[in-house]
Amino acid sequence: MKKGQSVILLTFKESGETYVFGSLSAIYALYGVEQLGIKYTSLRNAVSLYIKENNVDKDTNASQVIYDAKKSLFTLRRAPLLLADKSDLKK
Repeated sequence: MKKGQSVILLTFKESGETYVFGSLSAIYALYGVEQLGIKYTSLRNAVSLYIKENNVDKDTNASQVIYDAKKSLFTLRRAPLLLADKSDLKK
């Protein structure tokens, strides 16, 4: 297996609904500040701070929380997109 880009999973705390995005900015193409309760620049800064304070390992193959504030309406997780290496496929 090889890793491609990461995906971001947004899970709303109240409903449990989960959506998959390719970037933080893509989230704001679907949802506005009113639905998320936070501006894009504030979220970007909060994610960076959360990753730093919680020693999030960017190289792991597992999904990891990258943002979860107590008062936030949602949780964000980052997961690597795992891709099959064509040379490893069984024939």
